Amino acid sequence: MLIKQSDYHRIYRVINSLLVNENADPATAAMYFSTFGAFILKQHYKLDATPKGGLAAYNLDGTVILFADHREDGFVTGAGENFHCWVEADGWAIDFMAPAFSESAKDLSVSSKMFQRPMSEMATSINDLERSGDFFYRSEPEATARRFAEWRKHAMIGDLATVAAKWFRKSPRQIPASISVQEKLGTTRDIPLIGNSLAGAW
Repeated sequence: MLIKQSDYHRIYRVINSLLVNENADPATAAMYFSTFGAFILKQHYKLDATPKGGLAAYNLDGTVILFADHREDGFVTGAGENFHCWVEADGWAIDFMAPAFSESAKDLSVSSKMFQRPMSEMATSINDLERSGDFFYRSEPEATARRFAEWRKHAMIGDLATVAAKWFRKSPRQIPASISVQEKLGTTRDIPLIGNSLAGAW
């Protein structure tokens, strides 16, 4: 593993907590999880971590989850409305949103687990997701660059990434159970550290 499961869980919970505070839906917030996750990996681990976006497919306990649009020609693409984001660092793929899959696919009864796998283990195609934990990504750099450029215009994005990196601590150091942030009107608010428990790894 590139990072310990306990640290992965902390990164997920920090980002999840900030999203809940902003009234964002963690189940559909892949851009936040990938961008903030990559920022924390750079700040705390000095890793060359990059957020990626595009088509993503997973076999999770026998259920195949696909983030993509179906085109008229029968093919699927991650350059349209439906896409996913993940982090690539030192030959590893890390999806900090994976513990929230249980919320985005409630009818499928997917467990909250860590997703952190070597890129070398990626399936050769979307049709080869035979075992639980199999995954396939197809990055769409141009579409992702457009999405991120538009998204980053929101002033709070950089602030939240900084708060996330400040809040995170590597285990075994104690991580604060909450963090105080300043609101627009100058008031402060305590954000509690919340998130799903992990039931292992994919």
